[in-house]
Amino acid sequence: MIVTIALNPSINKLAVIDGLEVDGENKVQDYRITLGESPIYTAYMIKLLQGEPYVLGFLGGMGGRFIQNVMQKSRIKSDFIFNIGESQSIYKIVDSINLTETTLIDNNMTVDERDKNNLKHKLQNKIKDAKVLVIGGDLPKGTDYDFAEHIIEMAIKHDTKIISSLKGQNLRKSLSLNLFALKISDDNISDLVDIDTLTYDNYYILKKLYDILTLNKIHYLVYDSNDGVYVISKSKICKAVISETKEISDNIGSSDSLVGALAVSIERRYEQEKLAKYLMASKIAVKNSKYPTICNRKDIDYYYNKVKIVEIMNRKRGFIE
Repeated sequence: MIVTIALNPSINKLAVIDGLEVDGENKVQDYRITLGESPIYTAYMIKLLQGEPYVLGFLGGMGGRFIQNVMQKSRIKSDFIFNIGESQSIYKIVDSINLTETTLIDNNMTVDERDKNNLKHKLQNKIKDAKVLVIGGDLPKGTDYDFAEHIIEMAIKHDTKIISSLKGQNLRKSLSLNLFALKISDDNISDLVDIDTLTYDNYYILKKLYDILTLNKIHYLVYDSNDGVYVISKSKICKAVISETKEISDNIGSSDSLVGALAVSIERRYEQEKLAKYLMASKIAVKNSKYPTICNRKDIDYYYNKVKIVEIMNRKRGFIE
């Protein structure tokens, strides 16, 4: 079992308007509801790769019901605590004539002590059967880093391997918690590495990330970058790249899905190169899938065979220019 902690999953709502009239009536030309970025995509990928995900977290309102329905259709096991509030929603209003995009963020669900204790109890009952635990995404109101830390510590007591894709201050604090693997992306690389976006290069970033990995005794550090997926371990750094891709239709969920492939690869003890290929294949498969499909297993297998591995560093030769 791979326990996935989705503390604050969200939904995206998109409405397309032909000429938005403020203070007037607007007719919606196209409308859709999809999963927002969250560890729900992680669980989906674990299931797709024939792993056994079990999701714990908080849901609320109609958005929460939508998320739960998506998971049930995908036969993903879960045990959510339902809140009286509404799960996080991100509304986008696209004006197709004026080419504007307005975003509204509803993130008002608040978790109380009873909710948090219930989740800890559910985790306690499941963690003893889990080989891997994944925690990521945003924290809902009413929780803080101490709550995330307690979840991680509960898993560590059962020798469960921890994968973290937290962000911001929570990401930095989690480095000291005996993590097995850590995932970061271009949008939060500055949470770990002090960079000047006008002058830095990838070698500078990779060397900094390697130092973070060795200092904190992390087995794998995954950097999901725009130019490929970097997988860093104590013995080597490799980069997964792919040249053959279709037109990217959607980027939502690709980075979270990559974490699902990472969890399955760690559970199965894949070698680093094979792990890197699955991460890249999963990312591209999700990017190239069309709504409402997240991706299919055949897509992952197809892209897996197209991924190339480039060695950036090994312990014997150092960084390879």
